[in-house]
Amino acid sequence: MKTYSINLSSSRLVSGNSVIYDDLEQDISNYLNFEACLICNSGYDANLALFYIFKNENVIVFSDEKNHASIIDGIKLSGLQKVIYPHLDYEDLEEHLAWDTHEDVQKVIVSDSVFSTSGKTVDIKKLVNLKQRYNAILIIDASHSLGLNMIENHDGIDILTASLSKAWGAHGGVILSSKDIRDLIINQGRSLIYSSSLPIHNLYFIKESLQHVIEDEYRREKLNTLSEYFNRKFKVLFPNQSTSGTPIKNIACDSLATGRKRYEMLYDHGIFVSYLRHPTVTQPTLRISLSYFHEAGDVDRLFNFINQCELGDSHV
Repeated sequence: MKTYSINLSSSRLVSGNSVIYDDLEQDISNYLNFEACLICNSGYDANLALFYIFKNENVIVFSDEKNHASIIDGIKLSGLQKVIYPHLDYEDLEEHLAWDTHEDVQKVIVSDSVFSTSGKTVDIKKLVNLKQRYNAILIIDASHSLGLNMIENHDGIDILTASLSKAWGAHGGVILSSKDIRDLIINQGRSLIYSSSLPIHNLYFIKESLQHVIEDEYRREKLNTLSEYFNRKFKVLFPNQSTSGTPIKNIACDSLATGRKRYEMLYDHGIFVSYLRHPTVTQPTLRISLSYFHEAGDVDRLFNFINQCELGDSHV
């Protein structure tokens, strides 16, 4: 900060760029094996900037119905023609891709890698196959998988966007792409063009987090083990609900009253979960986000309280 000041005080396109940005973007693109990287102020800003490059172009976007709000807003605010296909329904997606035979129309497929409310994962291989068969551009939002190495490789993914606030534990967002796409976003992505740069200390924090993401394999291993342990405990209490192979877990509730009762009981005993309702989800849901800092005992405690709530006794 003594060398580069505390705050860059302007948009990157005016006077707010820095070698710190440039070096960090090079490191991230090298690690994830993309030609170029662009740091934005958030994952939301990243998706808004990205979709704006397609504005007024002959493009159709094929988007999963459960995609994140930033994707939905990016498509809407850019005025793009879109097809919303049922959640993870690759056959329906292919029918729509095959139906449009106009050669002058560029098809764009976009999906979350891990869906934030359910923890379900997309089949990257199927999307890459469809992208290749129908000459489409494939965009993946990896906000909830970046850092967990859940995607074996990024071959066939044209553009990757992500928030840095999940596994990276930082503030900001990234777009990974070709250099040409990066140049388009710099010149046309309004949320990038008209936003002030991130503070210098935040850029250093992203850099520090990158080293943890690269080096701390033991954290990923512990989190995977904890996720499997959670699923075993979950199935005992909720045998009819599906489990997630990711650190995002959810418990569906049959009513708002049940969801609120469980949420408030857990909160009163020092366990914080997210209570999701319409319009974010169609069914009241408690979302649990596991992290490296949780232990098996925390999972046991969670389910002990939920079990007491199910039995009608929330007192300890």
